[in-house]
Amino acid sequence: MIHRKVFYLCAAAAVFLVLSACGGGAAEQAYTHLEEAAALEDGFEKQQDPIMNLEEKEQQLYEEMLSLGTENMEQIQSLAEEAVGLAEERKQLLQKEKESIEAAYEEYQIGAEQMQQVQGAGEQIQAVEKAMENRYNTYQDLYESYQKAVEQDISLYQAFTDEELTIEDLQSRIDSVNKQYSSVVKNRDAFNRYTDKYNEAKQNFYEAAELDISGSESEEAPDTE
Repeated sequence: MIHRKVFYLCAAAAVFLVLSACGGGAAEQAYTHLEEAAALEDGFEKQQDPIMNLEEKEQQLYEEMLSLGTENMEQIQSLAEEAVGLAEERKQLLQKEKESIEAAYEEYQIGAEQMQQVQGAGEQIQAVEKAMENRYNTYQDLYESYQKAVEQDISLYQAFTDEELTIEDLQSRIDSVNKQYSSVVKNRDAFNRYTDKYNEAKQNFYEAAELDISGSESEEAPDTE
């Protein structure tokens, strides 16, 4: 059986607090851009539930195809076409997610330039930069591994319509898909860890830069499954 339920991710938390000293200093400018970067990941977060829903629908179709024999080929073909369509939708959502991450990273880089101008926070700045670079690079690995997994799903669904498909070939394809999703899970978990480190490092930088941020509530990153 294919295990797909893997794609809940953490996003960079947007603080959404009031910066009392809203001047033009480097620390204030860095804060503005870093939080705008986090806000830009809203598009990233919005893709998570739809992707999960599509995964679950595909899983149901896949299990139904597994339960049918070659004498039900017409029904299998219909199910396979529906599953392929859902997988294609996942690819589109994945692309929207990536675009959101890329836009946020571009905004982050502006904030990172401002951070370099802040005195007395060198260690905290390095921690922010290291965490973000690891996070961004890991996301690229995650994106590629998930995209490849979806392509293998599509190939598997189409294989069900081949009346010459053997049990051995089917099992080999299923094993390959499961192995690919294991890679997705590994990359997802690494991405979530780096996200947590980035959020923590960012907060430490704000404290080291002595930003006068009033308020106590922040937006929590979504839980992972």
